[in-house]
Amino acid sequence: MEKQIECQKQEALPARPLARGARLRLLLAYDGYNLATNATLSSAVWMIYLARHGYSPLVIGLLEMTLHVTKLCAEIPTGIYADLLGRRRSLFVYCSLSAAAMLFLSLPLWPSIALSFVLWGLAFAFRGGAEEALLWGLARRLVAHEGQQQGYYSRLISRMYLLALVAEAASTSVGGLLGQVQEALPFLVQAALAVLAMLPLLALPEERGTSERQPLRHLLQGLRAVRSDRVLVGLLLLAGLVEGCGLTIYYYHQLYLSSLGLTLAQVGLVIAASQVISFGCTALAPTLLAHMRGSHLLAGLLLALAGGLLLMSLPLVPLSLVGFLMLFQGAYALWQPVVSTWLNERSPEAQRATVLSLQTGLFSAAMVTLFPLFGLGLGAMSYRSLYRALALLAGCGLLMASLRFLWSRRSRRRGSQR
Repeated sequence: MEKQIECQKQEALPARPLARGARLRLLLAYDGYNLATNATLSSAVWMIYLARHGYSPLVIGLLEMTLHVTKLCAEIPTGIYADLLGRRRSLFVYCSLSAAAMLFLSLPLWPSIALSFVLWGLAFAFRGGAEEALLWGLARRLVAHEGQQQGYYSRLISRMYLLALVAEAASTSVGGLLGQVQEALPFLVQAALAVLAMLPLLALPEERGTSERQPLRHLLQGLRAVRSDRVLVGLLLLAGLVEGCGLTIYYYHQLYLSSLGLTLAQVGLVIAASQVISFGCTALAPTLLAHMRGSHLLAGLLLALAGGLLLMSLPLVPLSLVGFLMLFQGAYALWQPVVSTWLNERSPEAQRATVLSLQTGLFSAAMVTLFPLFGLGLGAMSYRSLYRALALLAGCGLLMASLRFLWSRRSRRRGSQR
């Protein structure tokens, strides 16, 4: 896959670039929305909160699965909604549902808790493809020439992930402190932040893929566009699998580190170090996209993931930590902005949110499948064996990507000779 990926012609750029003040207002508006929606005060306390009210680990796991199943079922319809009715409008719905979910979660009654996870899943579905599709449209408005859009979007998406990391780190600590004051306070504050996130959205222009109002036809056109682009199909599948595995391993590896003899405080330091490394690698993504060929960058990321898993499988704590922090976590942090840029380059403008919803839907499917499979697998085999199996899977993906690239290169050479 080449670094410069050809894609379909999109909406015309503005005749003149926006003034500096207008550009700054749009960027600050999106940053405000991004910070408010990623201030996840509930992330550090919700499991403890439910456990204190008598919910068993099994029930908590089923509630988490309910969220992902709901999100999976709603991904495609909400992607179509964003393309046809507006991507900014879809994010308004996301903020409203998020606020409602937090309010219901603050009531520790079983019907209220179950409803909160359903609303939570629906909220994430409305966010799914709409958020990056809106950001791609914003990049198109802020550049002077169409050829600059890819590079500018890579900087915007990296900026989005960096601010999200800052918001998550700060809000997690604040959420724990608020939970000590009153157990429902983190959920109430997060609900208020979700409502406040709608204010900066008002300053952003609406983005629609098409003015048509035929959902089924729109979906078929999107699926046809995906099917006609084998590289896009491969990227969607790889993105869903890698991001699902990455998040699952992030949680389960904490148990593995504990089994290696690390104390709870030491595990906390490792996770904090992983956040710092993720921040640095995310900031590096635009530079790598600008100076490396796409095929080389993809191969490097897959190789780093496979190498990290192999080192993580070793019983030596220092090597396991190097594998987790420097290779696996670093490559995973790079993967998200890099692959997001590639997916947006190849997605048709009219069906952009729908196509991106396919990727977030595959991620949800991976989460629904991988969490119980990891639990079952770890009951039948060691962490080391499971990590080695995943390293082998990443190696197979690297081999397939390399063969695909060589085959495409050979086909182009034959065509030029003719």
